[in-house]
Amino acid sequence: MTSPDGSRLRDPRVALLVLSLGFVATAGLLGLFESTETRYAEIAREMLASGDWLAPRLDGILHLHKPPLAYWAAAASLALFGRGALGARLPVAVASIVSLACVGSIASRRFAAWGASPARAVWVLGSMALFAALSRSLASDPFLTAAVLLYWALAPSAGALGALGLGFLAKGPVVFLHTALPVLVAALWGRDRRTLSLLGPARGWWLFAVIALPWFLVMAQRVPGLISYMLGNQLWGRYTTTVHQRGGPPWYFVALAIGGALPWTGALLAGLARAWRERSSQEARLLLAWFAAPIVFLSFSGSKLPAYLLPSVAASALLAARELDGRAGRWSAALMLAGLGVAGWLAGPAALGRLVFAGAPGVRSVPLPLPAHLALGLLLLGALAAWRARPEAAAALVTFALVLLSVAAARYDSVLGSPRQVMELMSGMRAPGEPVFEVGHFNAGVPFYLGERVGLIEVPRETQFDERAGNPPVEVPRDSLAAQTLGHGRAWLFGRQDLSEEIARQQGLSYVRITRWRQEALGFVTAQR
Repeated sequence: MTSPDGSRLRDPRVALLVLSLGFVATAGLLGLFESTETRYAEIAREMLASGDWLAPRLDGILHLHKPPLAYWAAAASLALFGRGALGARLPVAVASIVSLACVGSIASRRFAAWGASPARAVWVLGSMALFAALSRSLASDPFLTAAVLLYWALAPSAGALGALGLGFLAKGPVVFLHTALPVLVAALWGRDRRTLSLLGPARGWWLFAVIALPWFLVMAQRVPGLISYMLGNQLWGRYTTTVHQRGGPPWYFVALAIGGALPWTGALLAGLARAWRERSSQEARLLLAWFAAPIVFLSFSGSKLPAYLLPSVAASALLAARELDGRAGRWSAALMLAGLGVAGWLAGPAALGRLVFAGAPGVRSVPLPLPAHLALGLLLLGALAAWRARPEAAAALVTFALVLLSVAAARYDSVLGSPRQVMELMSGMRAPGEPVFEVGHFNAGVPFYLGERVGLIEVPRETQFDERAGNPPVEVPRDSLAAQTLGHGRAWLFGRQDLSEEIARQQGLSYVRITRWRQEALGFVTAQR
């Protein structure tokens, strides 16, 4: 199927296919990043290894910060595709593809009168900076986003409430922030009870309960205090306090929504203005509520992270997609793409140098890899396409540029935050049976890439829910290191170098550092001769 002007890029199926290939192609290029991705992947690996798919464990210790949907998806994928970045991230790619498919359906069904082209909505969402970045990362948020968009695509059916159940199983009550809250705000704003029909039929809430609640009920029986912990510490504590040390200014999410829409920020602002002028329309009110209600709610939160806004980016895409035929939308996109391309060439070598030589004196530049030059060239071509009122072509070029940038970044994934290379180094040097300990700080990439639990020496962990609270099986007293070393000839240490050296001296051992990774050091200890 082609559009009247012969452009296949205006077919939503082509948009979905190209973007899907981009997500799948980049899934395994870079190693998993510490700390979120490695944590989710290690919990999934331990589920698969132990056969216990109910109780998430991180290096043997119960880890009950989030519901299990993301862990289940990653564990199933690891079983099919092997332990590594590709196996861990493929479910994220699938969830993001579902989100892209849903935004096309939402444009044609739920917000048809708004007038955004389904294909253009898919292209815009897939190439928006916030979605393009965070929807490639293993965490609960891409699964929550897919569930939220399924809701908007299926509402007011019972299936929409089943999607809410999946979202609840991905991240708990947060799913209502991006679904029920905007519906209620739009209904109150317009004094229109018809809007409340989007909350679905009563029987659909039974489907929600069947999907969402069994895991919580079973685990609440197995782990006393779980529900109060999740509601009190993980939900209320995150919102009302800064105990999780993720604070930010009140305008944090406003700036994130605007900046995260790049390169379509100008079109988004124009779309917001148009929706406000047309606010007498139910669809315009719904779109504005979906975009703004989560931002307002989250702005009062004591915990602020970019991923919190991910489920609302589809509203930004729908608002922007309609305005890309207008002068403001296409000119601003062209200027932003051109600016990103030029800035990449001008500032990229110095920025890469600061990453590669972090902590070294002086400023050193590192030449950009060839794929990065090609990607920046595609951004300039995308600017030209946007200028000529061909936003679909511009988005396709941005998609190819993102793939090339991922290829370019793969060789630098260690300095970007992945422990994969340093763990591969240790695996190549480690003899069978030699024990591994983390010292002073926990890095989930160590057990994941080694494929085994590791001992912890003076590593603070939450153990209040573990059956052996206060003495989990992976915690090792420092004075046992000498015996472990003598029994195997050598023991490996990863973590704080100062603490590793102190413990080695105290135990009469010789410490040899192999390499450093960020603030941590990899080394081994042997008996002194």
